Amino acid sequence: MKVVHINVACGKGSTGVIVVEISELLKKKGYESYIAYGLGQSDYPNSYKIGSHLESKLHALINTRILGEEGSGSVCATKKLVKWLDSITPDIVHLYTFHSNYVNYEILFRYLISRHIRVCWSFFDCWPFTGRCTHFTEKKCRNWETECGKCPHLKNAGNITWFFDKTNKMFKMKKNLIPQFRDLNIIVCSKWLKSEVKKSFLGDKPIHMIYNWIDTAKFSEIHDDSIYEKYGLDKNKKLLLSVGQDWGKFNTRYQDACRLANILPDDYQLAIVGGKEKDLVIQDKIVYIPYVAGTHELSKLYSAALAFTYFSVEDTFGKVIAEAMLCGTPAVVFNATACPEVVGTTGYAVPPHDVEAMLESVKEIERRGRDFYSQRCKDKVIADYGYEKNVNKYISIYEDMLKNSR
Repeated sequence: MKVVHINVACGKGSTGVIVVEISELLKKKGYESYIAYGLGQSDYPNSYKIGSHLESKLHALINTRILGEEGSGSVCATKKLVKWLDSITPDIVHLYTFHSNYVNYEILFRYLISRHIRVCWSFFDCWPFTGRCTHFTEKKCRNWETECGKCPHLKNAGNITWFFDKTNKMFKMKKNLIPQFRDLNIIVCSKWLKSEVKKSFLGDKPIHMIYNWIDTAKFSEIHDDSIYEKYGLDKNKKLLLSVGQDWGKFNTRYQDACRLANILPDDYQLAIVGGKEKDLVIQDKIVYIPYVAGTHELSKLYSAALAFTYFSVEDTFGKVIAEAMLCGTPAVVFNATACPEVVGTTGYAVPPHDVEAMLESVKEIERRGRDFYSQRCKDKVIADYGYEKNVNKYISIYEDMLKNSR
């Protein structure tokens, strides 16, 4: 069996790591596995770089920002990609994340259809069944259930378009082409996402729910007092921790973090970890940690926290929640999308943006003690989010696709 994976990245970022981990287990079982990727560089064996940095930038500027047709650029890069695919002659092409200006969707999709190649597709967001957006919960937009158009957040979310709303055209292209894939099997990473896909034009396709996984060798409960001085934390205060990307003044995650920090008792502190907008001035009551070197160091921060407070209302899984749980730290999340699903009964889910309720749940954790939750948190991650167990489910789908189509 030969499987080709196509993703935005290879070995970097959440989906880039997932692709490599699936590929590694495939090869371990004696199968051939190749990865085609769009952005960055990788020295991973059997990998193929799609296009160049310049072509991707032109795609982003001309096709996405100006024309409003993300995925209509990178023509030369995609034609070279399909020639490479012809040289591999894969049994299955596994698609992952596409919305990053590196491939021409129509050329690739028509190629897969014309060659009758079996297609598996992992949805890590909602892009495959919408006109352009990766998430729609915050904007409360359900246009995709019928037909996208008149996008309510064309210029303030995702791959922003400056001038033209082509969401109806892009939606129709997906609705026309994707259902034509041979033996299309869709994999989603949460029950919430599965329920949403069921409402889309892909609702009649086989949809498999397989949770993302955590490498239990990389995250563990580690208590090390050196982190307090290193990251500017007060050892005498209870720590609430949140990890995320792209903290910015206009996103609700940062706004809710500020609101929580403002109502915290004096013996609490809130720290946020991850990249931020260049011009964002961090509120005085928040400790900002821009970079943490490696999972071992991040485990120390997770382990020091009384609770992991997560402010997202748009997550199809929420891997950082599971990472914190594996370090024995209970999570308090907003009751939106897949976040409460990841936590289960090991922590708390409160109404979206209700930071007062979040604080009450944190106080309940303090009252019972962190140790009351720790082992249950670890047990859930090991039971539901194990690497080999969940990747083997992917490989079983590949094997069934081959067996059932002979």
